[in-house]
Amino acid sequence: MAAKVLSGFRKRDQRLLRKLNDDILKRTAMHCNLACFNLAVFSYVLSKIVSKPRFLHAEYKSGLIGIERVFERLIDRLDSANEAELTQIFSELETAIAHLEAKDPRFVVDLVTKGKLKMAATFYAQGMSLGVAAEMTGLEKQEILDYAGETMMFDRLQAEKTINERIKTARKLLNG
Repeated sequence: MAAKVLSGFRKRDQRLLRKLNDDILKRTAMHCNLACFNLAVFSYVLSKIVSKPRFLHAEYKSGLIGIERVFERLIDRLDSANEAELTQIFSELETAIAHLEAKDPRFVVDLVTKGKLKMAATFYAQGMSLGVAAEMTGLEKQEILDYAGETMMFDRLQAEKTINERIKTARKLLNG
């Protein structure tokens, strides 16, 4: 899946990146692991980057290539790296994106924080516990609640989890 995200980013295909993000979100909800969650965040963030015409100008080319290089390393290490190494690579990816944004900051929060908020609020709205969503992102519970409330995310979700699905998810989380 990560290779498809990189391919979509290289093609600057926002629609493909959003579709991949939806697919990754579904997988993350089932597996509840940090690598999947971060891949969901960054697939969303990369879709936001390619949706902004200014990031496609020549002055941003080296920043985009830097993001691609870190993502290549992520793909190479995704299956064999331990959690600490993956966390480090995702951190480098966040730094590369922050470097891209630093040239022309226009947002109240940076793209990665926005991505984390959106993914955490989406998972919470779909039935993941607020505590787990906060733990995976490193964000405060109140930040997630505020974002979900401001965006009316709960009103837009079509597929709600049944109580049985919520119990299954809770059991997976408790059993590791």
